[in-house]
Amino acid sequence: MYKEIKKTKREKLKIRFKVVRLAHSIVMSSFDEIYDFNEFMKSAIKKEKSQSATRLEKGAIGLEKEELDLYWDYFAEDCQKIGSVFEKLALESFVVMIYSRVETGMATLCDAIRQDKQKETGDSTLLRYSDLRGSGYLDQAKLYMEKVLGIDLELRSNPQWPEIMALKTLRNAIVHEKGQLKTKNSTLKKHIKHGFIELRNQNVEKEEISGSAIVKATYIDYILPEIRKFFQDIKI
Repeated sequence: MYKEIKKTKREKLKIRFKVVRLAHSIVMSSFDEIYDFNEFMKSAIKKEKSQSATRLEKGAIGLEKEELDLYWDYFAEDCQKIGSVFEKLALESFVVMIYSRVETGMATLCDAIRQDKQKETGDSTLLRYSDLRGSGYLDQAKLYMEKVLGIDLELRSNPQWPEIMALKTLRNAIVHEKGQLKTKNSTLKKHIKHGFIELRNQNVEKEEISGSAIVKATYIDYILPEIRKFFQDIKI
């Protein structure tokens, strides 16, 4: 008798427990991890720049002009690499990482909502987001939420959605085009104008802008809270 009562309570608890709540918490935590990593990386690069400059200055003490010129020609490149190579790669990696978390975040929420619906209705035949056709996980997840789960994401009025689309375009340029950006995206154009993204060898043709994209630390500082707000406010 006691075992039956315990089993009944356990089953009722399972019904009340929402998988999506746990999933949402996990998704939000994943962006908090990137925020912490970003702060660590900025601090590490700043420290390395300072230490490298100090080492170079100490090494230059007592050198005559000709020796000094040779010294700077030989060693200055190592210091410059911190910004031109290491920082550049770190910032590009953040763009790729953040967008990857957007895709996996949406996919995680889709699966969680599906599990909750199956538990409520007893329908085990509900489609998965991966069953739908789309141009990538984000498109599949968006279609799944809207068409299968009946969730109105209100993306037309969501100020963060254009930022996610711009992030996707920037990520694709980094991953597939070695940083060569060619786009009509108005949000990216805004970020280029404000200096969040530098576009070298820039070319403008009608509404399209192109060039070699250099991500700035200010863009990462800007986009992370925007993405986090999108997932914080998502109506699920």
